[in-house]
Amino acid sequence: MFFEDEVGAADAAEVTRQTLIDTQQRLGVMMDVMPMGLLIHTRQGVIYANQEAARMLGSQQSEIVGRHFLDYLDDNGDELAAQIEKAFEGLSRIETSEATITAKNGSVRTVRIIAGSLPWQGNPVIQILLQDITDLKLIQLKLERLSLSDELTGAFNRRHAFALGNALMNDEGCQFSVVLLDLDRFKSVNDTYGHYGGDLALQALSRTAQAFLNTACPSASFARIGGEEFMLLLPHANEMQAADAADRLRRQIELVEVRASERGFGFTASFGVAVRLPLHKSFQDIVSDADEALYRAKSSGRNCVILASKSRLKALGRGGTSST
Repeated sequence: MFFEDEVGAADAAEVTRQTLIDTQQRLGVMMDVMPMGLLIHTRQGVIYANQEAARMLGSQQSEIVGRHFLDYLDDNGDELAAQIEKAFEGLSRIETSEATITAKNGSVRTVRIIAGSLPWQGNPVIQILLQDITDLKLIQLKLERLSLSDELTGAFNRRHAFALGNALMNDEGCQFSVVLLDLDRFKSVNDTYGHYGGDLALQALSRTAQAFLNTACPSASFARIGGEEFMLLLPHANEMQAADAADRLRRQIELVEVRASERGFGFTASFGVAVRLPLHKSFQDIVSDADEALYRAKSSGRNCVILASKSRLKALGRGGTSST
């Protein structure tokens, strides 16, 4: 009887052991099919990584074990190190963070990270959950870009240009200049080459201006504020610096050739420049001065730069005349 009891107990123990092994295997499979990355982490390093975590980190699961998660981060490392330390100290859940990770295969991913302690005895152990939000971030960036930019030309739109200008205006000690430019005889371009040709001209002007500014004035902003009219916003530029930048851009635009169907054509632009002065009470006041200077550029033969200030207007470039 005793022997039979012993055999029965051994059988039960084996069943229990197999059940535990089966449970562990099932849990491993469940964790591997999770849509989020999972790392089980001690202070020394990772002791478990599921398949999704391995995909995000661009490594085999076995290669991740023993490494520290912070080694994979491109940014936000100090903040995440502090949050992970809080998790090791027993905080069951902490606020989510975001960081970029460059995987072993060179791919860059943006991940949302949640870390929290696990109720294990002895050596502190935490779990780190990783959610790949790379595609979501790309969508957000595209939406933000659409909300700030002009669809046709890729330049900033009027609303964003005025937001930038008003921000500069709110900085009492900041000197800056506004340049308005207008494509000359744009109606004639549309009449001759159609609206498609007109669109190509606007796009070519925008590309030329942005390429020029990226090299010559990297802090400047370029926007389409309506029709064929554009704005340059030049932080920390005085009147003559803005005039020089505008005239160099004017000469670059003269070299542009647009191909519409079988025909090619060029175009020019006129510029009006205004610098922030003590008399200006709003950003719109500066824009109005630049607009008046642009009107004078159009009246002075086009394809020139005219500066507006409290006491003078001066024309630069072909077709311009001086005025006081």
